Amino acid sequence: SEIWPNVPAPEVPSIPTPGPPPKWKVDPNAANRSADQGEKPLEPLSEAPARVADLEAFAHSEGFQQLRSEVAQDPKALETFLEKITSEDPQLMKVITIYQQDFLSMLTTGLVEAAKAQREEVKEQEPPVPVVKPSAEQKAKRKILQSLQPTTKTCHTIVRLHNPYSCAVCKATTELSLCSSCHSVRFCSRDHQRRFWPRHQAVCRFISSIKGGLLQQVAGREWVSDALPEVVDVWTKSRGQPPEPWQLEQLVHLPHCKVCSKAPATLLCSFCSQVAYCSQECMDVDSEHQGSWQCRQVAATAVAAELMHKAGGAFGFTTGLTEGSLPDSIFRNGWQDFVDYSGLRGMSGEEFRTLPCMAQQIIIDSLSFPMSVVEACRFANHPWDQPHIKIHILNAYGCAMADMNKYEEWLHRAPQLKSIEVHFVSTEVRHGNAETSCKLDLCERCTLLGRQMTLVVHETSLLDFVEEEIRSGSSPPFLRVAYSPALARLPLGDPEDLWEAAMKRIAELQDDALLVITERTMTDIYEDEERLELFGFTTVVPSRNSNFPSPLTLFDGVRSNEENPIGLTIWNMSICAFKAGPATSRPRSPKASDVLEDKAKLLDQAMEVEVPEDCAIGDRVLARGMEGEVTGLRCRGYPNGVEVRLETGERKHFLPNELSIIARALALSDTASPAPEALQLQVGCQDDRFKLQLHLKGPWICDGNTMEDVPFNEEVNPASFVVSLTARCDGGRGFRSPLSSRDDEPPSGYVIYVDGDDRWAFWLGDGNYWSGVQGPPVELRRPTELQGMYDAQSRCVRLFVDGQCVGQKHGVDFVPNQKRPMRIGAGRSENPVARYFFNGEIS
Repeated sequence: SEIWPNVPAPEVPSIPTPGPPPKWKVDPNAANRSADQGEKPLEPLSEAPARVADLEAFAHSEGFQQLRSEVAQDPKALETFLEKITSEDPQLMKVITIYQQDFLSMLTTGLVEAAKAQREEVKEQEPPVPVVKPSAEQKAKRKILQSLQPTTKTCHTIVRLHNPYSCAVCKATTELSLCSSCHSVRFCSRDHQRRFWPRHQAVCRFISSIKGGLLQQVAGREWVSDALPEVVDVWTKSRGQPPEPWQLEQLVHLPHCKVCSKAPATLLCSFCSQVAYCSQECMDVDSEHQGSWQCRQVAATAVAAELMHKAGGAFGFTTGLTEGSLPDSIFRNGWQDFVDYSGLRGMSGEEFRTLPCMAQQIIIDSLSFPMSVVEACRFANHPWDQPHIKIHILNAYGCAMADMNKYEEWLHRAPQLKSIEVHFVSTEVRHGNAETSCKLDLCERCTLLGRQMTLVVHETSLLDFVEEEIRSGSSPPFLRVAYSPALARLPLGDPEDLWEAAMKRIAELQDDALLVITERTMTDIYEDEERLELFGFTTVVPSRNSNFPSPLTLFDGVRSNEENPIGLTIWNMSICAFKAGPATSRPRSPKASDVLEDKAKLLDQAMEVEVPEDCAIGDRVLARGMEGEVTGLRCRGYPNGVEVRLETGERKHFLPNELSIIARALALSDTASPAPEALQLQVGCQDDRFKLQLHLKGPWICDGNTMEDVPFNEEVNPASFVVSLTARCDGGRGFRSPLSSRDDEPPSGYVIYVDGDDRWAFWLGDGNYWSGVQGPPVELRRPTELQGMYDAQSRCVRLFVDGQCVGQKHGVDFVPNQKRPMRIGAGRSENPVARYFFNGEIS
């Protein structure tokens, strides 16, 4: 039959004498259906009453009632029942087959109502479920979760990062109100204050409670390194648990004075509103910042964060496709040549240079991520000459995961490419499953050429991802990239380190994949380079400044002025590249330790150290059994100590009797040429590049308001130079410069000055930012011989005080002053209005 196809149709004998009509109505179409199927039509049966009686009897049986209950719960129970009675009760099966419609009607009538009545009966028997109202704690948690929900689609770091100088919710930078209780956050409206309150409430009350006590005690200390740990410790003890991540973020970014670190600081820079001071006096001391390029850049970054928050991401752009290899000039001149060569335009086809300044900076920020990698591959001689490649972006977060269309630029810069797979390994995104894949919508020209780009996000740890790649036998990638990994942030062996075990495992593979690292400061990239060499990688592109940095910056609240002279963190500012394998097969990085290693004279026996002056900067020493390099003498806070950079990358201070000198640093050049005696002994700059170009006798008596400009002379601003003077500092506060020959647009030239810590310093401009070395504390009213030296061949900058090398830095680029005068007695030689006057005598 049509209803039960698995049940064979019964054979009904033909009886000439019809019986009485059945009690139930028979389907009038049943005979026609049988005829259509080639079967003999059913004829009335003489024993029909008996068959009907059998069906009625079955309908009143317990088995039928049980069948109704089973069918109500599971319709498949009918099929099981028919299969059973086919063998056990053929007579009943025959009756059901003849009167199937009546059987189904008997079986299903009232089932819905019965089931409903049964549910009502069960419901009446069950005790009423009490309505539980959420507790105050549950309500508070719910509000906190709601407040933690993103208020924008983009995950760009500058948009998601808490900024105490912008609206805590929408990143607005104007018409803000300060929290009247804790003075540590700002809002653009009452509605945003209420929205942020659940995540700010505990922090607000805590800061308010310690403003007059603990915050006064830690005033003057470095906030992140010295003061913050004590604040967090008090929080933990008072509340019985450490702060939650969103609470710790507010404590880390608590507005503190840029000069004295007092917190909370409420007086903002009148130019950028992104720097705080505790008083007008501190603001006056830091007058060098106000209106500087750093000031202007962080102000622009804050506005960019507001725009990206509103737009939900970066601004779109288009670029042309490269027909051949990229010209070398692009990798020398960076963005200036790239904009012209690539035909960079806005999303609607506008000329790039006609776009608003903020739109330009946001677009360049997006492009810096793919282009810094292209640059590293170029320097590593790692060509993109394959039709299909795979790229792994390791521990991706924030900026690297934002606006993924920017990675289409890789297709534009490699004409041989047909498809790219980009795998993002990240534990900071939530997609609901362990792997999410999508194809990127490409530009019209890439689509016509049949190019494809697939983005795959792996929500897993880096180590698990690497192990899975090995287990699955997946082919190695063409390239591995890590954006701002800060590999040396944690000590070796730290269980919370997400990098160490995974990078060591990658190094063991010894495949041919290039590893590209970008960082936000030169100090970070140097530390990354040392850490990766410990992991088993070999440097193929030494740490260097990138020609494709992002213009978006943040103030560096962690690094000291010596470690980061410009005081900013700039995405993709520096790059280096590595491959796994033995170091003998590839050139190593010419870092300071390597240069000294090649030029050092090993001593037959280790020399004991009695006083710090027995050491020189660059000496190799044993410190408590650990080998390292001397990087400082009598540093601030350690008047009798020696600073040593150990093989682990850590910098520690040791007493002289804890050290043994195992290798002396030699000069970097051995040619002969007249030079001051102190420089002959320790700089080794005896060649024609350092011949005397200018000699001014002086003296100049400076009272804090006088200075003299020497007209610009190109011969006095060479690529390699030594500048020597004697300066007696008689007092003053803040930055004071006895000699300056610099420009600010772009940063170029050099300056010798007393910094905000009352220490001698020597800075150089490289066309993008300032870099230099810091010396010992100033001794007031004592003439001090100062020499600043830069060697373009070794890219080394050094500062000598009284003939002793007190600081050096390798890998530094330098752009000479091109038009500004040499200023004696004050700084800011790029401006006719002098600042940072020196108080004392100069000759």
